[in-house]
Amino acid sequence: MPGPKQEYDVIVVGGGINGLTTAAYLQKAGMSVAVFEKRDESGTFCSTEEVMHPGVKVNMHASLLLAHFGPAYVDLELERFGLELLRPPGAKYAYFYPFLDGNALLFSGRDARETYEAWARISPKDAETYRSIVNYFGPMTPAIAHAGLVNKQTDESFLELLEANANVPVMPKDWLYMTGVELIECLFENEQIKVGMLSYPATSGLDVISSRFTGPLAVLHFLTMFTVDGGYTARGGSHDLVHSLVRCFVHHGGKIYYNCPVERVLIESGEAKGIALSKLASYPEAVFKASKAVISDLSAKPTFLSLIGKEHLPASAQAALARFDYRGSTLFTNYYVMSERPNFAAAAKFPEVNNTFVFNCGAETMRDVTRLIDACLVRDVLPDPPVVWGAAFNYCIADPTQAPPGQYTILTWAMVPYDLRPLGGPEKWDDIREDYGDKVEDVLVQYLPNLKTSKIARYVNTPHDYMRRNPHCGGNMHPSGAVTEGQMWSWKPFSGCNAPSTPIDRFFICQSMGVSNYTNLGAGYVAAGEVMSVLGIEKPEWWKAQCFDGAAELIRREGAVQRFTVD
Repeated sequence: MPGPKQEYDVIVVGGGINGLTTAAYLQKAGMSVAVFEKRDESGTFCSTEEVMHPGVKVNMHASLLLAHFGPAYVDLELERFGLELLRPPGAKYAYFYPFLDGNALLFSGRDARETYEAWARISPKDAETYRSIVNYFGPMTPAIAHAGLVNKQTDESFLELLEANANVPVMPKDWLYMTGVELIECLFENEQIKVGMLSYPATSGLDVISSRFTGPLAVLHFLTMFTVDGGYTARGGSHDLVHSLVRCFVHHGGKIYYNCPVERVLIESGEAKGIALSKLASYPEAVFKASKAVISDLSAKPTFLSLIGKEHLPASAQAALARFDYRGSTLFTNYYVMSERPNFAAAAKFPEVNNTFVFNCGAETMRDVTRLIDACLVRDVLPDPPVVWGAAFNYCIADPTQAPPGQYTILTWAMVPYDLRPLGGPEKWDDIREDYGDKVEDVLVQYLPNLKTSKIARYVNTPHDYMRRNPHCGGNMHPSGAVTEGQMWSWKPFSGCNAPSTPIDRFFICQSMGVSNYTNLGAGYVAAGEVMSVLGIEKPEWWKAQCFDGAAELIRREGAVQRFTVD
């Protein structure tokens, strides 16, 4: 039998969703592209598996799918290739935060006025603050989103961002130098509004709300973007997004090599020329050439220190990588199967919560927020009691196929540190997993009381499980590293790199990093566009979608109304 083709226009290292997005764009544009994946399956952090009992589909990481936010949803025709995004039928709200007194802070996924009216039930004054902010940003929302999510972030765009935010009503003039917590304390006065507002940005990592610059950006992003559309699940689970990308890529002629870990990128005269596989690969130590570009879907340290090597990096890049930060927030997962539809205690006053897909819970006051940040980011100890701030999902009310008939699934992500130094290191997660799972459950049942009577089974996944599954994540919930002011915008993943370009000619990276969810596929879109620009190739006619084109179509089909402003 003939061996594999050993030269392509473009080689992509890693078959995650952004690597696949980059590959699919370039392949569809007429290049020959090969993806090399270490595992026997694409989409390590966007997988769905039956780890409990047959028929119960567990989304192992990515759960809030935002593919419809980015242009790839339309450009790559992901619906044509099998992606079906689902939300609860007739759902009015996209996200809620319940409290023990029976209140719930609600966020509409489509209409700023609905959010305003929900807030007014708790704090009329804070509802007016919200109104001032979204009325200012509303007309600019699509343009801001496109600039932030799917444009390459440059020094010039950073200055444009500052100018756009210079005159926001009620915003303090020094907001850029604040953390997200400090900004929330300035803007709002009701304790429940403050906690609920911080809870959703925190799903991108506690460092997002505790860092300066990234914190206030995350708060503004949350306030404005939830008027665009809420997140979805996919029919059959999150991995359906991966399937659609693979189908698209292969349909257009792309090639995926599984069980093929890459040992190194071949560098000649400062330019990426191809890859060499590991001796453990299906094609041991084979060399594959790339005539136009090599792209990495791995995070910064394994990309530059392992694939490239220090000898090919300037001293400035080596110094930046030495201080590259993977810390931030990691996730402790409880996954449940229930024999009844989840019935939240807050539904007595806010019945809409029982038909809402995404929620968080556990922090009741701002003191709980500072306790969580201190435990995870300062002292490296387990929050006790836990706080479910990584996001929680009520899957089967949106997609009944994710469990057998009459069963329902719930996932909770509690924010925790990864290293557990006071206990002896991350290996200790194996010893304490079920005990800490019990503590998370003790918190959850206060808000979801029928979990006690209807629980069929529970599955626990620890941060160390995530690390063993995908070592390049460095222990962080987001594999691209901590989302801090020193590792984003035009200086991401480190100063002097400016992703998706790198210090190596014809070598690019397509990992996401920012305050947005990586399932919008924006990083893959930007990387593909950068490759085309560097190579001097004009984008084809079909490469033209804008942010939210997919979201607008889904909203139209459901007969809903989209409103970016309160008035």
